[in-house]
Amino acid sequence: MDAELPRLERVVFLDMETTGLNPYQDKVVTIQVRKDGETTIWKEWELGERPVIERFFEFANLVDLERASFVGYNILKFDLPFLMHRAEVNGLLNETRWQILNSYLHYVDLYQLLGDNYAPAKRFYEKFAGRTQNTENKDIPKLYRQRAYDEIVEYIKNEMKSMEQLYEALLQQGFYQGLVQLRKEVINPSGAP
Repeated sequence: MDAELPRLERVVFLDMETTGLNPYQDKVVTIQVRKDGETTIWKEWELGERPVIERFFEFANLVDLERASFVGYNILKFDLPFLMHRAEVNGLLNETRWQILNSYLHYVDLYQLLGDNYAPAKRFYEKFAGRTQNTENKDIPKLYRQRAYDEIVEYIKNEMKSMEQLYEALLQQGFYQGLVQLRKEVINPSGAP
């Protein structure tokens, strides 16, 4: 991968919703991706948890791994470990799928890019993307128990659009441009192509 953040056309935005924060007790509610302005949501309430995870792996198998990057907020500390454990619980984790998650896919974690002091993604979406919404990530388990599936889907669609807008805004920030230049100098100190 280049030293620069991937261009938008090479990005797959990734997120998931769960019934809680503990993959030993909680489960996947949705896995969603956004590519080329379109959001796809695999829903546990329609498919079951195991098929939702299977659909994600089927999607990942179709992605051009040499060119694509998965972008999300806190995906390296939460989404991917949670997904890996739930895949294992559901008998879906094998060596190939472990390698897809840990070796083959390239990730950009907006949480790490924006700083290590945890702040909800909602704050960044409001600041950089100008998008606000009433539902928050912490509301998903309650909405799921209430079977308020339309509210969950609406939240997801807004969140995925916000993530894309935040990413576009970051590409234009001066601090990011300076970081890209610094990374280029570190990776290729001689300046040779």
